[in-house]
Amino acid sequence: MKSKIYLSYLCICILTGCSNMNLQDSPYIPNDKLEISYKNFGNSFKRTRNKLLFNGGQVANDCNSYFELSSKYDVEESIHNQQVKSEYLICDALKILSNSSGVYSENISNLDLGEELLSKLDLRSFPSSLNRASDEKAHTLKSLYPRQTTSIDNVAELQTEDWAFTMEVVALARINDNSFPDWIVWVLDESKSGNYRGYSTLIVYDPEEQESFKAITYP
Repeated sequence: MKSKIYLSYLCICILTGCSNMNLQDSPYIPNDKLEISYKNFGNSFKRTRNKLLFNGGQVANDCNSYFELSSKYDVEESIHNQQVKSEYLICDALKILSNSSGVYSENISNLDLGEELLSKLDLRSFPSSLNRASDEKAHTLKSLYPRQTTSIDNVAELQTEDWAFTMEVVALARINDNSFPDWIVWVLDESKSGNYRGYSTLIVYDPEEQESFKAITYP
């Protein structure tokens, strides 16, 4: 009888341990498109995409060729080509997640990600059309444009008559391998007249530990 009780207890412990492991090893992905791509990682990473031009005439058409060329060349800066680059933000996020650890759900349940981006992310820390508008006193979306910005869920957004600037936390994972969740952020920086488009992937390390936080551009 005792052996059966011990065996049952051991099974519960093992199952609980496995459950915790899965909970920890999974990133939190609030972006639906990225979540689907992550669940089908192999196919997503090698899927053929629209041709992305690099300086020197080099062309990428999937995630593998994109990263190979990114290490050697800059993306060609035409407006159409920058639009195509937005398709490759998925590649950035997938590669980051493939080298990261998951997060515990209790670490993210109370986060207001969009509002955090709006009020705390220093716009001077990464290239964008808003760099020149930022200074020491005002360098977040909310401080620069208090009446023209909104946040909802994991998204912070600026909308003016001629510009749209969106930042979205698409995933949380432990990228730098400490106990705090890091953020993967997509930036969409677009002129409504169509004469400028910029798209980038950012990493924000340990934002929970900072009153004001900075981002780095990936890759």
